[in-house]
Formats: sequence, C-alpha cells, structure tokens
Amino acid sequence: MDAKEKQAATGEAPVQRPGSGWLWALVICFLVIVLDGFNTTSISFVVPKLADAWGLAPARFTPVFVATNIGAAIGFMISGPLAQRVGNRIIGLLSVVLFGGSTLATMFANDVASLSALRLIAAIGLGGALPIAITASASIIGAKHKVAASLLVTTGMSVGAVIGGVTGGPLMRGFGWQSIFVVGGVLPFALVPSFFRILPTEGKRSPGGVAMQSSNPFKVLFKDGLGVYTCLLWTFSFLIFTDVYALLFWLPTLLPSFGFAPDHASVGMAAFSVGGLSGNILMTLAVAMMTLAGKLRLKSGLAFGGVLVILSIAVLSQVAVVPSLALLLIAVIGAGLVNGIMGQTALAVSFYPAEIRATGVGWGHAVGRVGSFVGPAIGGVLLSMGWPAREIVVTAVLPAAAAILVLGALALAGRRTAQHFDNHAVAEH
Repeated sequence: MDAKEKQAATGEAPVQRPGSGWLWALVICFLVIVLDGFNTTSISFVVPKLADAWGLAPARFTPVFVATNIGAAIGFMISGPLAQRVGNRIIGLLSVVLFGGSTLATMFANDVASLSALRLIAAIGLGGALPIAITASASIIGAKHKVAASLLVTTGMSVGAVIGGVTGGPLMRGFGWQSIFVVGGVLPFALVPSFFRILPTEGKRSPGGVAMQSSNPFKVLFKDGLGVYTCLLWTFSFLIFTDVYALLFWLPTLLPSFGFAPDHASVGMAAFSVGGLSGNILMTLAVAMMTLAGKLRLKSGLAFGGVLVILSIAVLSQVAVVPSLALLLIAVIGAGLVNGIMGQTALAVSFYPAEIRATGVGWGHAVGRVGSFVGPAIGGVLLSMGWPAREIVVTAVLPAAAAILVLGALALAGRRTAQHFDNHAVAEH
C-alpha cells in the first residue's frame, strides 16, 4: 500500500512523531503485549504439572484450552467497539486489570471446571488488551511509522511466549505451578498506571468522509468501500492461523517420522517458536527501513515469506534430511507463518481509520482464532485416517498458497478503496 493509498484509506495525514515520551509509551505497549503472550501460553506448560498433581490424564484439560481460545476471541471482538463507545483508556485499563486479576486468582483453582472458568475470564482480558495496545502504539508514533510500531509491539507476543518457555520450568520447580500465575497476575498491575496515562482518550476523527458513528461499530468495517478489504483480511488471517496452530499442535507427534527420538520431538516446537521470533524481529527492522525510505512493501514481504514457507514444507516433506536441517526448515516455516500473524495485524493498522482501528485489529484476530481450532482438527482427522506424517505436513502448503493469493487480492482491494475515497473527497470538494 503506497502513501496515497494509506492516507486515503485511513483518513490520516502524515504527522511527526510526538515528543520525548513516545519511546517510553511504545515500551509500555510492548510490555503489555509481552505479558499478554506470557499469560496466553502459560497454561500450555502448566497443564502437564497439574495433570500430575491432580492425578488426571492430560486430555481431561481440553476444556481449559477451549475456554482460553473462546475467551480470547470474545475479547478481540468486543474491545474495539467498547473502546469506540467509552474510550480507549477505560477499556485498556479494564482489560489489563481483568487478565491480571483473573490470572492471579488462577492459583486457587482446584479442579478443571474452576481452572476453565478462570482462564475464560482471563482470556477475555487478554484478547481485549491486545488490540488496544497495538492501536495505541500506532497513534503514539504517528501515521508515517504506525505499521512499524504495530509490528514492534506485536513481537511482544512471541517474546512473552519465549520468556514463559524459558522461565516456566525453573519457577514451577522452585515455587510450584502456582508461581506462574502469581508472576503473570502481579506484573500487569505494575503496568496499569503507565498504560492508562499513555492511552489516547479517543480515536481520531476521519476527514475522509467515512461514516464512523454507528449503533453497531462492527458494521463500520463493511461501510464505504471497506467491506471487500475486511473480508479478504479475515480470510488471510484464518488461513495463517490455521497453518500455524496445526503445525504447533501436531509437530511433536509427527517429528519421530523425520528421524527424531520421541523424547526429543518437542524441539520441533522450540525451533518453530524461535524461528517465529527471529522472523518477527527481521520483519520489524525491514519495515522500519522501508518506512524511512518511503517505500513500504508489506504485502510483498509477506508474500515472499509465504513462498519460503511453501519451499521449506516441500523440502521437509519430500526429501530425506538430517534432523539438524529439518529443524532449520521448521524454523523458516515458523518465521514465515508467525510473520503472517504479525502481518495481518499490520495490514489492519495500515488500512482502517483510527477510530475503528481497534475493532479492525480485534476482529481480524478473532476470525484467526477460528483457524486455530480448524487447523489442529484437520490434522487430527488426517492422523486418524492413517495418513503418513510427510503427507500430513505437505497439506500445510495449501493454506500458505491460498494466503499468497489473498495478499494479491488485498493489494487490488486496497487500491480500489483508495480510489473510492479519492472520488468521495473530490465530490465533497
């Protein structure tokens, strides 16, 4: 999306960065997302410990994971519309307090039902905080750098997941499983005062003529030429989340067929996550450099990452490779796909007008969450049908290829929307 397209679609004129406090404000948004990522993934490494402590089979904890996903989707969907109605500060504050307080209360869970209920409530707060923090970072840094800012703070999800993976084991060994939820619950409250202060009180008004006031803020995503882009963005988000979660869920199970010992298969998930974080950092740096050069090519970068994903999957599934090369290929796949999750957020930030940006970001993630159910379910069905591991892995090419096609359609839709706003502005003038 070039500068003219972005300005027409968002109704924003380029602005200079704010004063000396902009860096600190970005750090606060980043830390909120880091804690979001830590809390979201914490349950995945706590469940094995709880299963042993409570004498339950790990499968009995399925409702906990389902509740976490449902709660996050609810938070994604409602945070933007609520922020548009009552203000970013109030909803941002409530979201952080909700996920911090519910996470802290989780240390008192004593069965699967109570654990599921607390994770549902916490996940609503987690899902609500993410769009607010991302859109706040875009407002803080100004129109020119908003995409780079959104990518930077979204990287916090991967950073939080990695921190959880590194510190979770030592914390539980030293202080019990409850310590994960104490840390994840107390730290958000330390950020509440600063987060409240740096949040904008309300979104900017769009001068581009879009009718942003509505009794149903969700409908605004489909008004005045936005509908086609919204549908395509949701499709892209669904495809990327489908691939990411299918591979994350089933890689440890499939890797023994690629020469890994069963007790070492979990390193595949580590390679995927490290690749994702590395790709996040490289993409953020690349976008920052392109922004400074005045040539932002976000969709082209995402498409290139998709091509690398397809090539890596093809080699991994069709060629006999040593485990070390297999891990490298998995890391490349993780980099390309996790960048897709970051990219769909950045596409929403760059396209939607400021006053509905949180709604656009939130609903993109919510639709993606549907893919987080569908992907693992498809993998499970293929496994139950007796498909070989290599054939199951190669099916991940299909969503990646479809996502590249959708990126091309998004580029066309973005230009058409920009033309719509241009014509509207001429008619009003």
